[in-house]
Amino acid sequence: MRILLIVLILCSCNPVKQVLSDRKMFDEVAKEIIKSGICVNDTVILSKSDTTTLVDTVNNYFIDTEVINDTVFQTRIEKKIVTKKVIIRDTIRKIVTDNARVNALEADIRVLSVDVREWKDKANDRLKWLVLIIVGIGLWIFFKIKP
Repeated sequence: MRILLIVLILCSCNPVKQVLSDRKMFDEVAKEIIKSGICVNDTVILSKSDTTTLVDTVNNYFIDTEVINDTVFQTRIEKKIVTKKVIIRDTIRKIVTDNARVNALEADIRVLSVDVREWKDKANDRLKWLVLIIVGIGLWIFFKIKP
């Protein structure tokens, strides 16, 4: 009984082994994993920061002088300081993404755009038939009511 149970466990259905042994199923699983971005291994983020500081200072002195008996006196000194400070911070961020993921998503876009065109053509055909039916019913009602 134990041997039968061990053989049953060892030979049982293992979906991982099935996917690994079948190349087509493996490729489908790989596409889905790449699209979801679970294992993005070649994404690199480079950051560069640059700061520019500009400081302007203006000093203005106003001095009033007075002359008394050949002597010069400073009667009033007014000092003004104007300071302007400008800080510019530029951060450049460059992101290099996973090309396999981009290619897989572009392939999906191509397939879906073909489907969209087909459905759009079907919708236009159905709209034409709907308009013809409505016009036909309208004309039929018009001629039935007309005395």
